[in-house]
This record gives sequence, structure tokens and C-alpha cells, in this order.
Amino acid sequence: MYRHCRVALALLYLAMAYSVFAQGNSDDAAGESESASLPAAFDTYIIQSGDSLYGIAQRFNTTVETLMAVNSLSGDGRIIAGQALLIPAAEEPEVEPYEVQPGDSLFSISRRFNTTVGRLQELNQLGDSSEIIAGQTIAVPAADESSYEVYVVAEADSLLSIAERYGADVSELIALNEIADEGELTEGQTILVPRIDDGKFAAHVVRSGDTLYDISRLYNTTVAQLRSLNDIEDGDGLTIGRSIIVPRVDETLLDRYVVRSGDSLYSIASQLDVDLPVLQELNQLADVRDIQIGRALLIPKREGTALKIHVVRPGDTLEEIAEMYETTVAVIQSLNGIADPSLISLETAIVVPEAKEILARPEFGFGIQIFVEKGRADELAVTANSLGVDWVKIDVAWADIETAPAVYSFSALDAMIAAMDLAGLKIMLTVYDAPAWSRSSYIEDLNSQFKDYTGPPEVYDDFVPFLANLVTRYAGLVDAYEIWKSPNLVKFWTVPEYTRPRERTDDGDYGIPDKIRMGAGYYVPLLELAYSTIKSHDEKAIVVAAGLAPAGYGDNYNAIDTVTFLNNMLDAGAADFSDAIGAIFSASAVPPTLQCCDKPPGVDTHYESFLQYFGDILSFYDETLKEHDAELPVMVTQLGWGTTDGANLAVPSTGFEWLTYTSEDEQAVYITQAYGIAQNLDFVDSVFLYNLNGCAVGDEEACFFSLEDADGQLRPAFEAFRSVPKQSEST
Repeated sequence: MYRHCRVALALLYLAMAYSVFAQGNSDDAAGESESASLPAAFDTYIIQSGDSLYGIAQRFNTTVETLMAVNSLSGDGRIIAGQALLIPAAEEPEVEPYEVQPGDSLFSISRRFNTTVGRLQELNQLGDSSEIIAGQTIAVPAADESSYEVYVVAEADSLLSIAERYGADVSELIALNEIADEGELTEGQTILVPRIDDGKFAAHVVRSGDTLYDISRLYNTTVAQLRSLNDIEDGDGLTIGRSIIVPRVDETLLDRYVVRSGDSLYSIASQLDVDLPVLQELNQLADVRDIQIGRALLIPKREGTALKIHVVRPGDTLEEIAEMYETTVAVIQSLNGIADPSLISLETAIVVPEAKEILARPEFGFGIQIFVEKGRADELAVTANSLGVDWVKIDVAWADIETAPAVYSFSALDAMIAAMDLAGLKIMLTVYDAPAWSRSSYIEDLNSQFKDYTGPPEVYDDFVPFLANLVTRYAGLVDAYEIWKSPNLVKFWTVPEYTRPRERTDDGDYGIPDKIRMGAGYYVPLLELAYSTIKSHDEKAIVVAAGLAPAGYGDNYNAIDTVTFLNNMLDAGAADFSDAIGAIFSASAVPPTLQCCDKPPGVDTHYESFLQYFGDILSFYDETLKEHDAELPVMVTQLGWGTTDGANLAVPSTGFEWLTYTSEDEQAVYITQAYGIAQNLDFVDSVFLYNLNGCAVGDEEACFFSLEDADGQLRPAFEAFRSVPKQSEST
């Protein structure tokens, strides 16, 4: 019989077989090019009387050659009953637990999970006469949740009505749920149905008097779009109680206004400062008089982007229209209830965001972060000039330069600074990461998962000689110094404390420390020391307090939340030891034009905090500085929207799914919009885009934001950023 077991015997056979197979290949590798490659996992099969290699190969979806190779069989392929044979392992299907409910049977459960009673018995080792009881947990095949969902049959449901609701054919539902009799549905029964993308679509239950035209007006779409979505051909095709698919109204862009007595479309448009044609088009009104008291009208959100009408011309595509108005296809579809772009015809009027002219503000700083690349300094400087920036930001890891006390290696940084200065660019250095020799006890004692992290020196005075050397070397060339990276994260500020006796673990370290010495009380003394050192060697240099990672949660161990850290930093006197306050915005997929905290289209997580909204986080910095009477400008030292489009060096790890929400086109639009917003805020001094060449230097995280992708191709964001009007271009 066939047994799914990977035991020592199987491993022994595999080792023996592979040894012979490898030896044979080494004798004449070129002549064995057609040999089958070995699978990675094997099962064992006990040969039965009458079996042949060909029959076994057919049964287990493999080849005679593979069976002979992995089992070291002679050329005649002779096998005997009772012999254990290695065969490629069958791929195990995914299963999930299911708790048996009162009234369940194996048959009803098999119907729910699109399987058979026999398969359930096999998965759970149940005999033919086995009974199941409520509360028992059994294994069932995992449903494809990306494509299907479970639907509970209601009293008036039929296969036809359910199929219509989910845009499916009756035959598809029958095949999906193995339904023998088309009329065989009972109230409370669960069946699989195609999943609706609830980020884009909703279900509307037809009420008495509804027509497709009425519904199209309610959901800012057209009758043609509704027919396409629901496969409705003749007449209205509506029955009371039927659910039909409708485009979801994007509540981040649109709101509703309830018509009151005395209202007219003219008065509503004037009251809300909305163009009358826009209001008419949003609500699919053929006549401006076609409004009713108590009826809700769709209106633009007041804080949103102004809207206008675009008439579709020959050759127009949604992509071209989106580019024309500096927006995205998704926004245009949301504003117009477009599910099927092919139904847009010439002369159709659609609503689009009005592209506002960005006026360059005098003295506003446009910057970009550039990573040090040996041999590319001059090329990178030329590229920066082509972007029209006046600032570049360069990370300076102390650990990379002073590898031992008073042993310096500046050559790579020298080349970058010389090239940028020659190009007429202002330079900011972000200094961080103390070398191992200045914090060796901490590196040694850290738990293994933290060993790649960086932090300050054990003795702050060790920072002074390095910083003095750095500033003296580049006095007159470097214009600003940002002191450290995100000191509110353990990733950049790792200083553990052990209050218990230290015992080395099996990993060779001392385990997770009792606490981390992290916080404004530890950072501000380092900032003060850096400020006095820099000013004593280059009094014109600007000192920037470190931008804080936008952290909404803090445990005073892995992170300290941004609100707490900034307030504590200012309480500790940071404003006295800096010329500007840094800020970071690069951990969001939310469009910069939105305000907290409605769910944006296509953004499923990481939209719940004001820290993920560009305008809100800048307002927070402004208000907090005013509360502390700190008259300092804000420098956004890191701005960006990451994307998984194009070539990258990695895929986002768990917790970073938000990187998948932004397309390359959206990345380009958001950058343009963000610079327009920032230039209208007097307290924002400059904004540094993150980044130009993160992929090229092998930084996996930075690669998602890089203007050059991992194949060296320029992302659309490059041209978008280059095209943003800059003061340097108008003077």
C-alpha cells in the first residue's frame, strides 16, 4: 500500500540513490543532459504483486527514468513485491480547521467547502460509518479566499438570484459547489461564491420603484456600467430584493448632501463652492432641476482637491487623462463610477481633479537623498542637477569611516562631496551609527536579532573627535548636519541594559536585555554635544535635530511614539541646540491630499493614524513647536512613497504590506502633490526626497523608494519630480 511517510528508511534510500546518480553523472555529465532533475521530497511506496515501473510512474505522475535514478535500479528496471520504492512526494493540499456545528453532517460540510465526503473521511481518518458531533474540530480543504467567499443562503434565494448578485453564471455556482439539483438550496446553507472586491464594489438591494437610472445616480455611475457589471441585457432586469453590484462611492473624495426645502442645484453649487457642471455630472443629472427634497447628492469633500469636467476626446485613455491632470486612474474611476473603461465613449463628460499650478516658493529647499557609490559621484551629481534640486542629503555612518580610534577612511565621501559641491549643490550629512569599538560591550551583549542594529557610543565624548574632524574637513563645503537617524527606534538607537546576572545563551549572547536606554533624555545630550562641536568648527553650518520615524505605538523598548518623543525632546531643550527640526514621512501609502482617517481606495492597512497623512503630520510638527515656543523651521529630511512595481531587490516582509498598495504611477503623482502642499506651508523650510539610488547600493528597503529601480531603469517618479517647478529654475 501507499504510505505518506518520510522516515529514516526513505532518507537512507534517498542518500544511496543520490550517491549512485551523482557518480553516474560525474562520469559523463554531457551525455546525461536529458536525465530528469530530482525532486526535493520523496514518499515511500511498497511494491505490490503485479506492479511495474511504468504503472507506478503513471500512478504517481513521474517518469520511469526518475524512479530508476533515485532508487539505484539496474538497467532492466526489475522490481519485486514488498520492496520499498522512493517516489516524488505528492504536493499536500492546504487544509484548515473547522468546528462542527449542530446539525452538520459530512455531506453538508462537503458542500460548504466544495469537496466530497470521501475526501473529508480521508483527511480526518474517518471510517465509512463515522459520525461527527457538534464542537468537534475536523480538517477541511482551505478555500481560496482571494477568489471566493462563503455565502449563507437566505429564504428567498435561488441559484439565479445569487449568481446575479455576484456576477456569476448559474453553471459556475453548480460546478463550484457540486450541486446536483439546480433547485436544491435551503435557508442557512453555505455555498462558495466569487469574491467581490469590496474596496471597489458594493451590493445594492433593489427596492420598490428602483430603476437602473435611479441606482446609477445614487452610486455616481451610468446605466451602461451597471448593465456591464451585472450582465443585464434587456429592460431593467430588476426584481425587488435582488442584489446587484455597484461601484463603491469613494468616501475619501466624495460626501453626501441632503437636499432641503428651497434648495436648487445652483444654490447648492454656490454654497459648496463647486462648479455646477461638476455637481450635475457627479449625480448623473440630465436636468439641473432634477433634484428632490430629502434626496442625497454626491458632493466633493471640502478639504479635497477641486474638481472640473473633462470631455473625452479621440484617442483619450484613462491613463493619459490621469497623467494630464496629475492624478491616478483609480481616482478617476472612483470619481465617475467607472468599472469598465471600454464603455466610455467620445464626448462623454467625466469629473477629474483640477491640477493646481505649483508656484515655487522663494528659498524653499528641494533636496534628494543620494547614497555614496564608488565611481559614480560625478554621474550622480549630474543627475541631481538634471532634477533641478538645490540640496542633496548623504548618509554618513561613523562606523564606516572611523573603523578604529583615530583611523579614518574618507576617500569615498570626499569624492561625493567634491562632485556635489562642484555641481553647485548644497549638502546635508546625516551622521549616525557609532563604530563597534565605541560600543563593543553592547554589541556583544545584544540578543542575536538586534546585532545588525546601530546606536550611539557608550561614552558620548567619543563622538567629539570624529565630528570635529568631519566638520573641519568639510567646512565651507557641507551646509548642514542632521544628528542621527530616527532615535525613537531601536533599529538606530540600540543601547541595552542588563539588571540581572548575565548568562550566556546557546546563541552565544546574553539574551534580550531588560530595557533599552532610548528616549529624548538620552538623545538631547548627544544633540547638545554635536551642536557645540559643529558650531565651534563651522559656525555657519546648520544643525538639524534628527527626523523621527512616524511611530504611532511605543513600548519604550522597540520604539517610542513620535508624539511622546518630540514633546519630550523639546521639553529637554532640543530647540536650543538646533537650527531646524527634522521630520520623516516615508511609511505610508496614503495619498498626500487626504486627511485622517477615512480608508483610502486601495489602501487596506496603515491608514488609521494621522502619522500616515502628509498634511496632518506636518501640522502636528507645526502645532507642537508652537506649543513649546520653539521658533524653528521644519526640514522634511525623508519623504517618499514606496512601490513594489518595477524591479526591486526584495519583496516586502510581514508588516510592510503597505508597500504593495502604491503603483509607480501613483508614486509619481503623490510626490508631485506633496511638494505642492509643502511649498504652501511657511514653516516647512525644505523637503528631501527619498531617494535616487537605493537599489544600486543594495539597500533593499530604500530600493522600493528609489527613482532608479533595480534594473537601472528610471521610474515615472523621476520625471514627475524633475517637472515640479523649483525656485532655482525661476531665478
